Amino acid sequence: MSDEEDYMSESFLQNLVDKRPGLVFSSKTSRAHKQEKKKREKDDQNRFKPKKVLETEKREEGLKSAITSDNKGFALLSKMGYKPGMAIGKKGEGRSEPVPIELKAGRGGLGRDNEVKRKLEDFRAKSAIAQEKRQKVMSEAKQNFVGRMSNKFSEQRANSDLYKSQKVCADLDARINLAEPERQFFWPDSYKKQDESDEESNECEKTEEDSLLSSVEQLEILTDYLRTRHLYCVWCGTAYEDAQDLETNCPGNTAELHDD
Repeated sequence: MSDEEDYMSESFLQNLVDKRPGLVFSSKTSRAHKQEKKKREKDDQNRFKPKKVLETEKREEGLKSAITSDNKGFALLSKMGYKPGMAIGKKGEGRSEPVPIELKAGRGGLGRDNEVKRKLEDFRAKSAIAQEKRQKVMSEAKQNFVGRMSNKFSEQRANSDLYKSQKVCADLDARINLAEPERQFFWPDSYKKQDESDEESNECEKTEEDSLLSSVEQLEILTDYLRTRHLYCVWCGTAYEDAQDLETNCPGNTAELHDD
C-alpha cells in the first residue's frame, strides 16, 4: 500500500480550507452601505413628530421628575419650613406628595365626568331594583298559574271521580231497595226518576248546603257514605266484609292514598 494519505478520508477533508463562493463586498460597496445606514439613523432622529406625541413625551418626562426649588409653590413652602419628603400640615398629617394630575380625554366641562358617572351608577342601581321587582312579579305570577292549573286539574279529576262514585252509590242503594238517594248529589241525575210535574218539587228538596258544596267536598262526603253504609271503597273498587276488614286492607279515604 502507498504511504500517501487517502484524500477521501475524514481527516483529510477536515484539514481542507473552505473556499466556497460567497457574497463579499468590495471596500467601496461597504462604505456606501455604512453611509446609507448612518443616513437612515440620522433621518430617524430628525424625523418630525406629531404635536400630540411631543406633548405626551413632555408630560411623561415632567411627571417622572420631582419638583425643583425653581417651582413657586415649592419656594413658598420652603419659606415656611417645608423640606422635601415632609408631610404638609401643622402636625404633619397632610399630604407628602403633590396632588396627582388627572388628564381629561374629552371636551366636557369640569365636573361633568363625575356627574355622568354618578348618573350611570344611579341608573344601574335603579335597573337592579326594577329587575328584582320584575323577577318577584314573574315568580308570583308563575306560582299563581301553577296553583290555578293544579286546582283546575283537581276539579276535573274530582268531577270524574264524583260521577263514578254516584253510579256506584246508585247501584248499591238499589240493592238495599232505596228508591231515592239520601242526598241529592249521591246519585247521577240520569238515575233519578222524575217527571216534568214533580221536577220543581225535587229542586226544592235540594238543600242550600248541598248547592254550595264543590265537587271535591261532595266527593269526600259521598265516599265516606259508601264506606260507612256499604263498606265500599271507590278507589279500591271493592266491597269489604266488615268495618275491620275495610280498616285493615284499605289504604284510606282519598285517591292520593291509593296512587302508590
